[in-house]
Amino acid sequence: MAHEETLETRTAPSADFSKLTYPFGLVGVVLVGVCLAMMFNPATQHQWMGSFLYGWAFWLSVSLGAMGLTLLHHTVRGQWTLSILRFLEGMASWQNFVALTVLFVPFLLNPVVLYEWADHNVVANDPVLMRKEWFLHQPAWQIRIVFVLLSFAVMAWGFRNSAMRQEKSHDFKLESGRSSWGAASLVYFFLASTLLWTDVGMSLEPHWSSTMYGPWQLVAGAGAALSLGITLLCINAKNKPFTDIITKDLTRDIGNMMFAFTMLWGYTTVSQFLIIWNGNLPEFTSYFARRSSAVHPAGMEANHWGALGLLLILGRFFIPFFVLLAPRVKAKPERLMKITGFIFVIHMFDILMLIVPSLADRVKQGPVNPAANLTDIIGLLAVGSIWIALFSLKTQKATLLPGYDHRLQEAKAHVH
Repeated sequence: MAHEETLETRTAPSADFSKLTYPFGLVGVVLVGVCLAMMFNPATQHQWMGSFLYGWAFWLSVSLGAMGLTLLHHTVRGQWTLSILRFLEGMASWQNFVALTVLFVPFLLNPVVLYEWADHNVVANDPVLMRKEWFLHQPAWQIRIVFVLLSFAVMAWGFRNSAMRQEKSHDFKLESGRSSWGAASLVYFFLASTLLWTDVGMSLEPHWSSTMYGPWQLVAGAGAALSLGITLLCINAKNKPFTDIITKDLTRDIGNMMFAFTMLWGYTTVSQFLIIWNGNLPEFTSYFARRSSAVHPAGMEANHWGALGLLLILGRFFIPFFVLLAPRVKAKPERLMKITGFIFVIHMFDILMLIVPSLADRVKQGPVNPAANLTDIIGLLAVGSIWIALFSLKTQKATLLPGYDHRLQEAKAHVH
């Protein structure tokens, strides 16, 4: 058996993500150029800025989720995360956070298009916005967003640099240092991410507020990043170096973590609803009112946001919940990657539900509108292509499995 494993490992092809860099980079530059041209055209500005913000928010969500999981790994030194650590580092690389900062510049320069609180005339006639002006103040809003994004870039660079130094020296003190810094960084990350989501997402509806918004989005993003990492791992299960570590125990462990984050998504989502329901105040319930049939003209009820909400309840919670309960699904990479890939795709609809109904010209159109859906897809692909290009570039700069920690390889060796 040992000889068969050695032969299999020796003949397995190597996983290679380098071929993604240039094609996606080129596509991303072209699509971002198209989006910028349309965003600075007064006739199409609102539609395209809304779609671009949706795409930006989706990939931000994945990057923040990956950073949270990376910090968690460095803090507790979990064994299962070693299998996808390089993927998580690529998703939450300093290059990606810098790119996300640059891609947000159109909103920093002209927030009034989407954010009503940025319009002084609106604020002057709205007592609620006047009371919130100390926080929803344009220069402060701009500074907060740029500072948080760039601080995450610095954090990503610091932890990655420490890991690369340990790859060369195998000095355990570096890993111990990351564990200490990881715990403190998790606290800052949680607070700063909540502030970032409040500025970017919740302020689109400035009359509404929620104390669950930040944790809710962090859990959703972590689930999306985990699902993407597991999918990439399972796709390359027969390629080196992953063929050296794939066992039923590993796929069970990562499948169980996906199950846990599915439950956390359900918990935070229900908590958000219950808090708003119990409060029963207009400034809280407006969130769900905008995402119901109440905002649609007569005869359009079939195209209301509630239908998308039902899709999320089924696709983001119940289907993954029951599928991931089955041990046979988590025993084989080819089975596990189907449900994790499904979760990642459903997360696109989750962010769509979060961002698009907040936009004044989109809420009454419903989730199904071919022209609007097309610009949403272009916005998603524009930011996503740049994101994927930088992700693939990052994975080329180090081994796909940490060379300083062989716990997964040892675990597979003991199986046989």
